[in-house]
Amino acid sequence: MTRASLGAAVRLGLTVLVAGCALEFDPPSPASIVVSPGSATFTFLGESKAFTATILDQDGSTLAGTVSWTTDAPAVLGVNSSGVVTALANGAGTVRAVFEGVSGTAAVTVSQTPTTLERVGGDAQTGSPGAPLIEPLVGRVLDAGASPVAGMAVSFTPAEGSGSVTPGAATTDPAGEAQTSWTLGDAAGVQSVVASVAEGPNAVFTAMAESPHALLIHSGDGQVARTRRETEEPVRVRVISRSGAGLSGVTVTFEVTAGGGSVPSSSAVSDADGIASAGPWTMGDPGPQELRATAPGVNRVIFRATALAAPVAELVAIEGDGQRTEIGLPVRIAPRVRAEDANGNPVADTRVTFSASGDSEVDPEAVTTDSAGFAAVDRWFLGRNPGTTYTLTASVANADGTSATATFSAEATPAVYDIELEHVTSSLLTASQREAFEEAERFWESAITANLRGHLLSRSSLVNCLSKNEMSGDVPGDRVVDDLLIYVEIKEIDGRSGVFGGAGPCQLRVSNSLPVAGVMFFDIADLDSMEANGQLEETIVHEMAHVIGFGTLWSHLGLLQDSARADRSANTHFTGAAAKAAFDEIRGNNYTDSDLVPVQHQGGVGVWNGHWRELVFRSELMTPFPDRGPNPMSVVSLASFVDIGYPEVDYSVADEYVLPPPQYAAEVAAGVEAAGKARRDAIDFGREILRMPLMVVDRDGNVVRYLTPPER
Repeated sequence: MTRASLGAAVRLGLTVLVAGCALEFDPPSPASIVVSPGSATFTFLGESKAFTATILDQDGSTLAGTVSWTTDAPAVLGVNSSGVVTALANGAGTVRAVFEGVSGTAAVTVSQTPTTLERVGGDAQTGSPGAPLIEPLVGRVLDAGASPVAGMAVSFTPAEGSGSVTPGAATTDPAGEAQTSWTLGDAAGVQSVVASVAEGPNAVFTAMAESPHALLIHSGDGQVARTRRETEEPVRVRVISRSGAGLSGVTVTFEVTAGGGSVPSSSAVSDADGIASAGPWTMGDPGPQELRATAPGVNRVIFRATALAAPVAELVAIEGDGQRTEIGLPVRIAPRVRAEDANGNPVADTRVTFSASGDSEVDPEAVTTDSAGFAAVDRWFLGRNPGTTYTLTASVANADGTSATATFSAEATPAVYDIELEHVTSSLLTASQREAFEEAERFWESAITANLRGHLLSRSSLVNCLSKNEMSGDVPGDRVVDDLLIYVEIKEIDGRSGVFGGAGPCQLRVSNSLPVAGVMFFDIADLDSMEANGQLEETIVHEMAHVIGFGTLWSHLGLLQDSARADRSANTHFTGAAAKAAFDEIRGNNYTDSDLVPVQHQGGVGVWNGHWRELVFRSELMTPFPDRGPNPMSVVSLASFVDIGYPEVDYSVADEYVLPPPQYAAEVAAGVEAAGKARRDAIDFGREILRMPLMVVDRDGNVVRYLTPPER
């Protein structure tokens, strides 16, 4: 038997008898396994190769058997039971064949080699010369198995005249893609960019550079929406070239030109299809709406829409509620409402009707809301029943049958004489100084008891009055005055002990020549010193009397006899009957020269013809030089207001006063010298009576005529 046959017999478990003896042999065992090929390199994913394994015994003889195949890099390599190895990912690993504890290996490397560079985005765009293209250039690198190659550097190189790219090189992502942004060159025509991999494939991207030819409405025209609401469709335009292709990268400007609406974007850049959008259009005021779109070098287009007024859900009372006003007069603050929809947006162009209760009256009875939803009446006149609370109801009736209302109330008070002070420089007054003005106001409101008719004063005439007296007060608009409006300003004039200030009326009623409006201004330095001396309140009372008419209306009303003039001496007297009677009561035995009331005839313009004579009345408040001690308001001063034309004056507010004994008898005849001596212990107001043309106005504020200052 041969050795090979013996081996086979052993493997078959045969027992051989030799010379009558039984001999047993151990079968050969595997000693090694040879894997073929011993190494391999794959260049693309999915590439496969069959590996074989040869089992050898100790003697190098081939043994039969079935090996098991494994790999130590299952993420990189795949191997089946037949030894077929497949590349799964870049990397390296070992393939192993195992039989009865014996193994053999082969080294395997997977390294993708790029074979293809595909254009997957941004190719064949059309854009404006010199403008960036909307879509990026995207190239995808593949291996021979069409699998993406990641981590590969791709360069992008524009041809000459083809603009620029950013970045110039990019690394592929896990999908094998790399991208860049392309800004076209300035020349029209075909432009190109080459994408390439070092020592590998390349691809050429092209684009057409064309100038914008026209701007077209794409969508959003002719819509209808509620005011302050967005349209259903956004506003879009399309930019095209001469060939009709959509152009990317063109900046389009959007501007609302009518209606007061808005769009989210005032400009937008056209996309790859040439579309640029301003977003949804928010409607403005009810009615026609327009929006204009423009682009450089091409036509403009106009979008039109219609805004519908939303139903009024609520009328909000903005101002004018809860006032108190004299009977028969308009409230000082005209009632005003704001119409709002359910979302609190203003509702414009809506009719609001106003209904006044009782014998009160409103003008006008219907008002259309403005663009901000506001509506206000001009005047609401209360009825003539004191103590009555009148109401004014504002209402809106919507087209859908719903409605909204708001109600104002105002109490009618008895008719009294009322002075309204308008402080131009309120911030310069201390609390005590403001109180002094208020006390002076209350004094004259108690002295003059008859109510005068309310008057409408125009803004222009009030501005004229302030301007002539170099006052800086703001006049917001026309206003109704009952009974007297006085503008007050504190300012620097000439320092302490110079010009104290000035006062006087500037507008008179045509019906009775009584003042409607006037002014007072004071030097801030003298104001402080007056307060320190305890004489501020009576000084303001004195100046306010001039605004009410004391001394400022006497010449106009013919109440002066022998008026003082600059060119001759005079013995000036007041001729009013009421003042004459009162003068008789206070004369006693101290003054017997005349039945008429002596008026200051020395001192110059602004002093003479407008005060009681200093050498007769001396300490009385309405002389030109009040004393530093008490200065009483005499019944003669109050009576003069009856002569001016005030229908009711309360004499009881006058101070106790009789004429003092005459002093400086010789000086009385001397005139100017006596006046100088009389001032030694007095305050010199200076020429504080203002001389200016007086406007005579009717009840509606119209200027009927002018009264010029009397000749001096």
